[in-house]
Amino acid sequence: MADGICQLQVSHSDRDELQAIVDALVAERLVACGQVLGPMRSTFRWEGSMQHEQEWLALLKTSEPLVDRALARTSEMHSYEVPEILVTRVIGGHRPYLQWVLEETRSGPAQKRSS
Repeated sequence: MADGICQLQVSHSDRDELQAIVDALVAERLVACGQVLGPMRSTFRWEGSMQHEQEWLALLKTSEPLVDRALARTSEMHSYEVPEILVTRVIGGHRPYLQWVLEETRSGPAQKRSS
């Protein structure tokens, strides 16, 4: 099991804006890391009509205590009216990597620092 690690999935049609979101979240230590994948083709219904868009997808890893802050900050920076921001619990993985994610987010803004 992965002790309290989650992955956020965020899509956007503007690769540079998505990269700026990832950069800010890593800089603010709300996530340990992020990958921007794409382009991909998205199909969805918006305001009553079928839409097709080229989009990019960011996968962000964080500790469970920071999920709400990371989600709120992502929503704040995202230009979509209704952005895709999904959270998935990580149930396993390479132990050293999972530990690294926890260490990188341990000193995040939502964590209490010990004296």
